Amino acid sequence: MLWKILRTLVLTGLMALLLVSCANRNTAFYEDDILQFLVRIPVVGNPLDLDMDETNLYVAADQGGFSIIDLSNYSIKWYTALGSGDGTITDFVLIRKIATVRSQNRMFVNETFGSDLIRIVNMENMDSLKLMDAISGASQDVQDMLFFENPDQGSVFTIFGAYCSGYGFRLGRYHGPLSLWHGNILEIDAPASISGFAITDDYIVLACEQRGLMIYSRNNGSYISEISLPGEAKKVSIKNNHAYVACRQQGLQVVDISDVNHPIRIGGFDTVGYATSVDLMDDLVAVSSGSGGVYLFDISNPATPRLSNRLTTAGYTNLASFHEDKLIVAGRDTGISIYKIEK
Repeated sequence: MLWKILRTLVLTGLMALLLVSCANRNTAFYEDDILQFLVRIPVVGNPLDLDMDETNLYVAADQGGFSIIDLSNYSIKWYTALGSGDGTITDFVLIRKIATVRSQNRMFVNETFGSDLIRIVNMENMDSLKLMDAISGASQDVQDMLFFENPDQGSVFTIFGAYCSGYGFRLGRYHGPLSLWHGNILEIDAPASISGFAITDDYIVLACEQRGLMIYSRNNGSYISEISLPGEAKKVSIKNNHAYVACRQQGLQVVDISDVNHPIRIGGFDTVGYATSVDLMDDLVAVSSGSGGVYLFDISNPATPRLSNRLTTAGYTNLASFHEDKLIVAGRDTGISIYKIEK
């Protein structure tokens, strides 16, 4: 009888070890699937936002000001203050958002200390950045920010800028020859807090946290439709009439907006941690999910996102963005991690 009990205990122990070893192998599978680690770049502060162009990566680092990383050699320049044309020096205290329009040599940084501002920086001389102006209207607690070149090359307004804070979304324009922010051309006041947005030729799509996704006309800001979603809608990206939404507690959610009057949720994938950002490239979607790391999905079929990778080596992630053939991850404790995508 004792022999049978001992044999049972031994067999049970061996099976447990086997299961643990199998689980470890299955978990490790994600790390080396299609992502090849290239470099990790420490930054001062907590990297909360990223922007990039052909040569540089721009990092908003909260109490660490902002940094510029040369993508050719990964060297870094760190800024906690800038001077203006009259010699005045301005300190950067809490930088939460950053955006650049390199073709127009302009950078926009969101300072959230004291009186919140979006500061405008002249980038004509990358070795001597200069403060020029600031946007101060409805810029408190900016949650998302985008600046992009005006496609109308004949216009004196060379840049469009958009941002959301509280219940408001603002789309404005920048007068290139005068080097001045010219004010808003579209203002939307939503019935819920706005955490993110996407802009198409015809529509403004807002991620309105517990309210879900809301769609407005880009022409006049009129309300079109909305759809409630699991979790809290934090950020949204759009491709081919599909909205991909980072929904905090419920990971990635996919909405068909081909009929903007009747958007339909068609699929999703619940991630570990809190999903806070989403980015698109070709048939791939990257979702940063805080303590859950970064999830990389194949969206060849938007209704059934297929997990390609789950990246956990960057620690707690704030944001993940594509750039050419690379995935760039902003980690709270690890700084900037760059991976090559090998399809």
